[in-house]
Amino acid sequence: MRLFRRIVLSLVALSFCASRASGEEDRSVIALTVTRSDYGGGRIYLPVRFGNVMGPMRLDTGASTTRIKLAPWNADLPSKGRSVSAGATGKTTDCEDVEAKNVELKAAQGNNIGRAKYEVSRCDAGDGDDLLGLDFFKGARFALNVERREMTFSKEPLAADRAKPFRLLGPDRRLVGIDVRIGDAAAVGLFDTGAELSAVDRQFVDKHKKLFTLVKKKGKASEAGGRRFSSDIYKIKELDLGEGRVLRGVYAFVYDFGAVREALGRQTPFILGFDVVSAFDWELDFKSPDAPKWDARPK
Repeated sequence: MRLFRRIVLSLVALSFCASRASGEEDRSVIALTVTRSDYGGGRIYLPVRFGNVMGPMRLDTGASTTRIKLAPWNADLPSKGRSVSAGATGKTTDCEDVEAKNVELKAAQGNNIGRAKYEVSRCDAGDGDDLLGLDFFKGARFALNVERREMTFSKEPLAADRAKPFRLLGPDRRLVGIDVRIGDAAAVGLFDTGAELSAVDRQFVDKHKKLFTLVKKKGKASEAGGRRFSSDIYKIKELDLGEGRVLRGVYAFVYDFGAVREALGRQTPFILGFDVVSAFDWELDFKSPDAPKWDARPK
């Protein structure tokens, strides 16, 4: 039995292929379901089919792999080993790695997007959502538009003059981050669609107090697995993603990243969650796993 340690950093957040017949269009549009919460937070859900079972899964680019809760519909999926998922506060959950077949995103336009075989983590039932992790999109190029509630897959490459490199993060370099500036301080933020609200490491806030404003003590938060915890809520005065992509007054949970800091590195004190993601129209290119790229345009 093999044992892996996998990172799932969401706060409350075979080859990749399109199922298409010859001659059909190369664009596939997946309809998103979006729920919104306080302080500009929210969640993004996708329609996913596992074999003959269809249901919503939360889009979570802050999870290196997909995570599903143990349920009757997946109880018979064959085991491939064991793994450990670490949540936003560093607490872990023991999971079983299982092999699923014919996992697809159900397209509203064009063709379904999926994998013939796909290994996922099956964890004990809890209060959290089923999470579609970043590895599902290996080899894909797509646009993400929260306002239009669309994810659009295309074969067209991201324009070289607009493409920016992601930072590869995590112990196995399977998570991605973006260079940011807060005032005069440079840092990296984990790109995490599964985080309901952005987050900042307490150590960074303590070193740059003038760049943040306390909004609420002991706000309520929860990890991807459903564990609840208290966290202060601050407002980030200015968050700069470069080339004019400046956000002001972004809300964020602030807590001690602890084990998360050790996993992502001290240069990554930010988690860029739904509130940041929803402020831009994104172009995301994972066709080259070792050199993923991004572009974003303000709405």
